[in-house]
Amino acid sequence: MAWGNGFGWLGGACALLLSCPGIAQAEQSPAERAPAALVLDEVTVSARHREENARQVPIALDVLDGAQLNDAGIFRIGDMQQRVPSLLVSAPNERYTSYGIRGLGSSSFNDGIDGSVGVFLDGVYLGRQGMSLSDLVDLERVEVLRGPQGTLYGKNTSAGAINISSRAPTFEPEGNAEVSAGEYGLRQYRGTVSGPLVDGVLAGRLTGYDVERDGLVDNVYDGNDLRDQNRQGGRGQLLWTPSDDFSARLIGEYAWQDEHSNVFTTSNRSASTISRTAFLGYRQLPIDPYGRQVRQDEMNTIKTLQTGVTLELNRVLDGGATLTSISGYRDWTYDADQDGDGTALSIAENVSVRLPNHQFSQELRLADSPSEHLDYVVGLYYLRQKLNREVVARFGKDAAGFFLGDRPEIALFGITPEMIPASLLEGAQQTFDGEQLTDSRALFGQATWHATDRLAITPGLRYSRDRKEGWLSRSVSGLAPLGSDLVSQIGGALLRDTALGTEYYRRDALEENNLSGQLAVSYQLRADLLGYVSWARGYKAGGINLDVVGPSVQPTFDAEQVTSIEVGFKSHFWDERATLDIALYQADVDDYQALTNRAPVNEYAPPIRDNLINVGQVRLRGIELDGLLRASERVDLRMGIAWSDARYRDFPNAPCSPSSAKWSCDFEGKRLFNAPEWSVTAGADYRHPLEYGLELFGAMDYSFRSGYYGTLEGGEGSYQPSYALTNLRLGLRRNDRRWEAEVWARNLFDEDYVTAVYAQLAAGDYGVLTGDPRSLGLTLRTRW
Repeated sequence: MAWGNGFGWLGGACALLLSCPGIAQAEQSPAERAPAALVLDEVTVSARHREENARQVPIALDVLDGAQLNDAGIFRIGDMQQRVPSLLVSAPNERYTSYGIRGLGSSSFNDGIDGSVGVFLDGVYLGRQGMSLSDLVDLERVEVLRGPQGTLYGKNTSAGAINISSRAPTFEPEGNAEVSAGEYGLRQYRGTVSGPLVDGVLAGRLTGYDVERDGLVDNVYDGNDLRDQNRQGGRGQLLWTPSDDFSARLIGEYAWQDEHSNVFTTSNRSASTISRTAFLGYRQLPIDPYGRQVRQDEMNTIKTLQTGVTLELNRVLDGGATLTSISGYRDWTYDADQDGDGTALSIAENVSVRLPNHQFSQELRLADSPSEHLDYVVGLYYLRQKLNREVVARFGKDAAGFFLGDRPEIALFGITPEMIPASLLEGAQQTFDGEQLTDSRALFGQATWHATDRLAITPGLRYSRDRKEGWLSRSVSGLAPLGSDLVSQIGGALLRDTALGTEYYRRDALEENNLSGQLAVSYQLRADLLGYVSWARGYKAGGINLDVVGPSVQPTFDAEQVTSIEVGFKSHFWDERATLDIALYQADVDDYQALTNRAPVNEYAPPIRDNLINVGQVRLRGIELDGLLRASERVDLRMGIAWSDARYRDFPNAPCSPSSAKWSCDFEGKRLFNAPEWSVTAGADYRHPLEYGLELFGAMDYSFRSGYYGTLEGGEGSYQPSYALTNLRLGLRRNDRRWEAEVWARNLFDEDYVTAVYAQLAAGDYGVLTGDPRSLGLTLRTRW
């Protein structure tokens, strides 16, 4: 194929790398489509707050069609990364959730941090990353924007944004229902009804789901299964259109979760833990994370409740401009109980966490196209969040013997476990209370000047003001009086101070102002080829370390700032049967906000976990390709490839691996954690017409990620090996899709893989969340 204009290399790449964010399923049977209609369906996006063809947007983005996600059984953002190679979601549970785009992102386990990736649901920013883990059903589409996004959205995001849009009520009656059953006791029910309440004026939509599954991890202590699923939720909507120039959309949401899912299988034990458990005569399970077995004497439970209300108002003004108001209120409560030591010993026998989060946001936007050469959007934004924090750790009868078990004095004086009074720590309780209030205000705007029919220049600016204030306390209660025995008199007070800590209280506040922006230039090189170059400055406010900090960690941390340069091409060819998007980028991050786990400062002190620090400088470089091919009336193909080189450039005080004898290490030149070098997604959809108005269909999805460390310090047991997943679907349906039945296999080849890493009780102790094993099932759907 001749390309001309010096772009022959691009044509060659297109022939090899055919991928794209998604292909819309054809609603007509193949027999009803004429040969001339053998083209890709147009993909529209609202990333810039107006409906436009994705091929004309000078932003690197992936668009996931809601119907496609539903057909593939993808209802949670954690599974969407199988369709978006640049997206990494680490979600062992709602509190520990981490989003990353292009290798940039951080865990939300320290409650004082905001996400580098902003998640927006129907225009409302979700203030806690775990709020987005509810099932996302009845969606219009999901847009994943890569790179800093601040001049278009209310909340500034330094790594990217995920824009989720649910389906609006319709004035034509419609509905759907779906039932799935599978291995491990899987039972899923989902359904939607929509239609007019007052003809032409008021419409409603109601969506609900119920998901249950048995546990995948065997607790050999009591025979119970852990990591089950039990979630229910619903969304109700009203759409009011009293006139052509005004509309109001009211959305109410509810989501409930009650699961025994906060459990990790051991991937490594430190020498200290091995020595301590041996002293107590306790036999640990073999280290086999893929064996899916634990031995714990406390149940791990997570309960989350989320309710939300969104009101969107749109008014077309006399001059043609559109004024949009989006008001959102959300309550989210995380309530968990966890076996704190992960064993059948009674050490930290129970850790309970309660995190109520309340937020209100208001966004006003004005968008207009006053001439054929200019369009713009300007906005005001306000967000108020209140997070309360209560963490209680209770210690049991084995705690004193465990913490003293590796002390050299124990062997020197011939002390046995029976000689260590359990009352030194038994019944003791640590209580961590805290609160954080956040006020964010912003003024943002972006304009596009169409200088010629081919050239468009898009500048944008944002002014942000963030204020945070909070407090944190630690109290210790339940201590019994020290006895008169030798161990109590010599080491009792020291043991309590190191294991439990002393009374602690801290109050902090910070206020920051920032001016950031972006500039993009796009040029229509040919009718089927768009080129663009962009510069963007991203910003994420600093915050308060909502944990007891170590001696080298500050109580507050600085803002994270990203400077990104990107060059991209978007093309369609072969009579619009194929597309290929290519993006090359470099992003320099100053004061990257990261969660750190350090070894003890001395032989008596406990390890330091979950403190937030600023990494001096980080550089992200990479290439991304997304494309799609409609190979025939019956076959669609897609593939996405992302290569990332994410490295520390200035990090002289990094926490060393726990196995190292050093307290501080220099990580300059090392790869970032949670940043795989290679990520690949691919898929094929097949349709075959049958007699009597029936159609046979099938689909295969494939995703691959190379290995990477799941924690900043990179200790043994925190490495996540490379893995590849394959999902398969095969079914029969009416060609108008009134009903369909399919059988499916997820993780077809039963791949063992790790999705998240967690630092446990002692320095060098790690647990991992393993991915789901192969599962088979059946889904029945109907639409009307």
